[in-house]
Amino acid sequence: MRLGKLLLVCLMLILAPLSAARAQGWADQPFDASTMSREDVATLQAALAFSGDYFGFTDGVWNNDAQAALEAYVKREDGGGRPLFRHIEKPVMALEEERMKNGWQLFYSESTNTSYLHPFEMLKEVDNPDAVEFLSADEGFSMYVRFTDQPGMKDIHDWFMSKSLKSADPYQFADDNLSITSTTIEGDYIAYVRSDRNGSNWSTISIVLTPSYFPQLNLMAASMTVGGSPASLIWTKGGVIDQLINGGGGGAAPDPTPRIASNDPKDQVLRPMPPGVEASPPAATPDPGPATVDVAGASPVDPTPKPPALGTPAPGGATPIPTPTPGGTPGPSPSVIGVGNPGPAPVMAPGTGAAPSLPALGTPAPEPEPPKAKVTGTLKSSGTGFYIAPTMLVTAAHVIEGCSAVAMIDGTPLDIMAADSSLDIAVLSGATDAGVWLKLSALEVPKLGEAVTALGYPYYTSLDQGLTVTSGNVSALRGADGSSNRVMITAPVQPGNSGGPLLNKKGAVIGVVVSRIDDLAVLEETGSLPQNMNFAVPSGPLLTFLAQNRISRPQGDGTGAEMSGEVPDGVAKAVIPLHCYQ
Repeated sequence: MRLGKLLLVCLMLILAPLSAARAQGWADQPFDASTMSREDVATLQAALAFSGDYFGFTDGVWNNDAQAALEAYVKREDGGGRPLFRHIEKPVMALEEERMKNGWQLFYSESTNTSYLHPFEMLKEVDNPDAVEFLSADEGFSMYVRFTDQPGMKDIHDWFMSKSLKSADPYQFADDNLSITSTTIEGDYIAYVRSDRNGSNWSTISIVLTPSYFPQLNLMAASMTVGGSPASLIWTKGGVIDQLINGGGGGAAPDPTPRIASNDPKDQVLRPMPPGVEASPPAATPDPGPATVDVAGASPVDPTPKPPALGTPAPGGATPIPTPTPGGTPGPSPSVIGVGNPGPAPVMAPGTGAAPSLPALGTPAPEPEPPKAKVTGTLKSSGTGFYIAPTMLVTAAHVIEGCSAVAMIDGTPLDIMAADSSLDIAVLSGATDAGVWLKLSALEVPKLGEAVTALGYPYYTSLDQGLTVTSGNVSALRGADGSSNRVMITAPVQPGNSGGPLLNKKGAVIGVVVSRIDDLAVLEETGSLPQNMNFAVPSGPLLTFLAQNRISRPQGDGTGAEMSGEVPDGVAKAVIPLHCYQ
């Protein structure tokens, strides 16, 4: 019966804090890596590499080097003592912020059978007739990719060694399948070169950067391996990291059974493929969990965006030194980067296949697509969306359910990049560039009792009142069914608010408004009206959804400002009404 379901919802909300109090203690228990999935272990290794404490591989295998790195981190940041589960939250959150800011994704090259993490937003490909070159905007991080024979590979390593400073402490390793050089060269730049054998040829990545980029270099170098890698940086749903970050301390204790993932590169969550290489079928996206008490349901919508492509390497000669912009602060010694003990390194037999060729020089650029026609027709419903990038919007999935077209109020058509009806989140592209977007950060999460502001366009097709603003508090860190995919808020919301942002006092997005309790059903069955029981998807699951669908946002903090008084103009401009057409 409907009454039974509604009463169950109310009881769950009453009992959830007691359950949370009982379960919260596991975060203060001694850290035990055996409770973590291989992907979560690799994520923690990557976080410790980024913090400068770990110099091994992000292979998802917890060893003495990884444990020593965690102990060193805890000693530096928390004064020492035995590492606890809660100690891993801070480095993982710092890595998540870096991943979202610079667009880190796991890149697998089927032609060379190698994998590594690449910052697609930080490093952009530049024209170079001799090699594939990537460069940061400030020219402080330069990366070259080449294919050569063995003598050519050796020439590259020898050339970098010849440029080493006399005061440098260079590191070199070489065997039949792997060659690594790490040193400091003229200009006090850090150089790192890694070559992997591929049949009779060698693929070589050479990196030169200022010391300020050492954390990014150590992360990239630690992730480089032949074959597949578990270092997708995507947290295992329901795993230790997910519970620490998204569970609010109220989840169950970590599963003591370790979960081992396949090392087949085709099973990776993130698999950008180079041009000319046929992509394998996409991996299944983890189920984000059950939805609860939605005002409007949603049917699955699953468009698959094209993965970004890392440029295809081409043969070339010795690697020239770039001319980075001077600056940066001194970093740690790069004597051994990304290699703990390279002798028994887990290097699998490389695959075969020649490198695809680069497009011919002088190829005319394709004609720009004509602007899309404005959407017209009969309106079905309306909702709210907000900018997370210059032309990209987030909304609720049920806002776009059953629409023949989705558009801005001026008829500008919007394309669905990704959607999940269970989580009730969708991302749209093609919006008019508003020049603003809201701040969305892994460091900004809902906190119990904190003041929040909900922005949206309720009843927009009936009442043309413009943007509405309501305030309240985070009243619970879980949904009506105990799910960490929802938080409960007291800010009043109405039909049409769905898809609007939930902001904290700093103006950062900490959730997406999606649903409310059915007031009339409760009144009919109980004789009383519920008060202020509304729900939003918190920022943690939203960021995970963006990562799973390889949706990168621009560098920069976005628009955010104190919400204690008048809503800032930039925030108001970043929230817009959406129209659903029959």
